[in-house]
Amino acid sequence: MKTIFRLLLLFFLQFVLVSCGDKKESAQSCSIQLDEQKYSTVAENENCTNYERASGYLGQAGVSFANFLKSGATDNLTKTLGISKLSSPNDYTTGNRGYVTKAQCLIGSNTIVTSPDGGGSSRCPDGSSRTRSTDELEISMFANIVDLMYLSYGVIDNDSNDTISSKEIRSFTSLDTVDSSGSLVVDSSGEGTGLSSYNRFEVVVADNKSYIADSNLSSCVAYIDKYVVDPVTDGDAVTCLRMLAERITELRPIFKLDSLHNITGGDLTERINMVNELTTISNSLVEDFITLEISSENSVRKQLTAGLSKLDNGAKAKDNGTCVKVGIFDVIFLLSLKPGDNSTTPTELKDRNLLSYETLTTLIDNSSSATTVSELPMTNIRLVYAKDNSTPTTYTDSYEEAESSLYTAMNNTRSLGTDASVKGDGKISFRELICWDEN
Repeated sequence: MKTIFRLLLLFFLQFVLVSCGDKKESAQSCSIQLDEQKYSTVAENENCTNYERASGYLGQAGVSFANFLKSGATDNLTKTLGISKLSSPNDYTTGNRGYVTKAQCLIGSNTIVTSPDGGGSSRCPDGSSRTRSTDELEISMFANIVDLMYLSYGVIDNDSNDTISSKEIRSFTSLDTVDSSGSLVVDSSGEGTGLSSYNRFEVVVADNKSYIADSNLSSCVAYIDKYVVDPVTDGDAVTCLRMLAERITELRPIFKLDSLHNITGGDLTERINMVNELTTISNSLVEDFITLEISSENSVRKQLTAGLSKLDNGAKAKDNGTCVKVGIFDVIFLLSLKPGDNSTTPTELKDRNLLSYETLTTLIDNSSSATTVSELPMTNIRLVYAKDNSTPTTYTDSYEEAESSLYTAMNNTRSLGTDASVKGDGKISFRELICWDEN
């Protein structure tokens, strides 16, 4: 909190210096009125610049030099900024977030103010694409940082006491990891996955060509448009000899995914909305940094985002430790990260349904193993999905064609976001959100 306080002082010091210069010219200038804390007057004055009006709205929201000088201001951010409980992540008007919204609609990035079809966004119905000045970009940075706090505390901090508890995190994320008896149904040893070796391999050769082979490479079939083939019945030894005559670059064991526990449970609407909002604001903040040429290694950027460190945690616990909840979530999440679907072309399929062998054995199922052949390099495994849920006998490359409960588990998990979680990058993911209380 004190870091944010210092940064706000730096920001508003620059603002005060500008104001002092304006006093010589006009006692009625917008910047002088801001200096006199006449925030509402400036915010509603269309003759003031967007930068000045946005500053006025943020002043009304509590983001002001004077507000942070009050006794105890840096000890309770929720109280100082007037953060109210929001009805949903898409509640843009409750409490002081309404002022932040008005500021964003004046100086926010196109990510904030426009929709994909080119019109205004749900947050800023009258918004339109525009080029922003450096001043507008700078205040937009602060608006985004503050908005992330309004959103996070407004949605998750149920009692508005400036603290996000483990109970509040669990209540919002609602990860279904235990059964009715309280026993874990998903854990880091692979429970909840229904994953098993298929005793088949994809063999990658020069020029990224592939073959499907049996476990000892005695019967093979060239990959044409699907990996779900039986090399014993569909292949032959001649194809294997042709394959072995080429330069083999990688051996990929094929694993069957028969079932998957739906770790998300319940209604996903609020969590999906939260992820979407976090993504939109985070992307807007990163856009501001990039446009202002403030790199991720820049010390100013690191200081500006220091107050978000509990959120922008890279899905790690404090001091880069292991986040227990992410470890459990990742058993399901990593299996859902990059599957093929019904729209995947044969060319794209080569890059889908892949999972690092190391990821499988260290983060998903530490009991899994696959035997290599002739010391061939084994970097990735390939997944195929069960099409029936009793005793699976048929499999598919497309998770959208998997049996219904497997598809639901994967689709729900993917709906919570599949972006990588990188500490300090300015973007907040669901995986980082569930680690908040471990930082």
